[in-house]
Amino acid sequence: MMRPGLMPVHGRLESLEHGLREEVRAVAGRLDMLDEDQRKYDGEMEYWRWLVKRGGAEKDFGRPFEEVFGHWTRQRLVKLGVFLGLPSVGQPGDIDDWASQRSVVEIGAGPFPSIASARRGWLRAVAVDPLARGYVEEGLIAHAARGVVYVESPGERVPLPTNFADLLVIENCLDHVRDPRAVVREMTRLVRPGGYVWLFVDLSNHVDHMHPHAMNEHKVRALLDAFDVVRDEVTDHKAHPQAYGSYRGLLRRREPSRAPSRSEPAFGVVDGAPGAPGEVEGASAAHDAGLNGAITVSASGTTMNGSAAGRP
Repeated sequence: MMRPGLMPVHGRLESLEHGLREEVRAVAGRLDMLDEDQRKYDGEMEYWRWLVKRGGAEKDFGRPFEEVFGHWTRQRLVKLGVFLGLPSVGQPGDIDDWASQRSVVEIGAGPFPSIASARRGWLRAVAVDPLARGYVEEGLIAHAARGVVYVESPGERVPLPTNFADLLVIENCLDHVRDPRAVVREMTRLVRPGGYVWLFVDLSNHVDHMHPHAMNEHKVRALLDAFDVVRDEVTDHKAHPQAYGSYRGLLRRREPSRAPSRSEPAFGVVDGAPGAPGEVEGASAAHDAGLNGAITVSASGTTMNGSAAGRP
């Protein structure tokens, strides 16, 4: 006799039980992702320790870490000048003059960010990396990067204001991160309208725990549809042995009047956030660049979901 009256109560209890089960599954999934992130970044840090402190650069490349990466990063910056159509290095208005008047952000910067090779520095230079604290505490950051401010943060959620950067650099990073589309949304938010993105990514069908996203040129171009391509190329140069080549692109964020007519999420300041050689002339090691400034790290407690650039 009482059962019909209790039916609504049973229904509510079953609904609550179902909701709690779903929450438990979601928490378990997040914990699994955190474990995966930790394994990935333990591997990243071990690679950099080996490369910088245990002679890995000499064993793999025949020269010290700062010399090898200084040479590579300088070549990439000189090539940026070529893609921008700037005068040759040493001429007025060259890439070093251009950089000195602009703000730059590098996502997934690693301990030797590409932006460290600008000989006259930048107006503002910020390197974003989830392992920034480890790089600083273990003394892995290159001397050439002493004028770059490090921020500990994943690429999916960067604690910098909207339209902060005239240029955003992202080298060998999109195939490492948890959510490439979220990183591209942050790139779009951080670069001012008319500003540039300088991007490099390995092209590969290979996936592992360090490279959870296989990238080809079609996927990369589809991800970057918020930008106009100024110039890009696909070459057989690659950073990872499983890659078949690489994509290099200079992209420009569309001015508001040129944006596609579709619904886009509104982005503002992030809430709750604490803060192999190419064939380019004029390359030289960056460790003699006259940069000044102190490297700092935010007190971020965010989880690690990004990538260090410049590693396989």
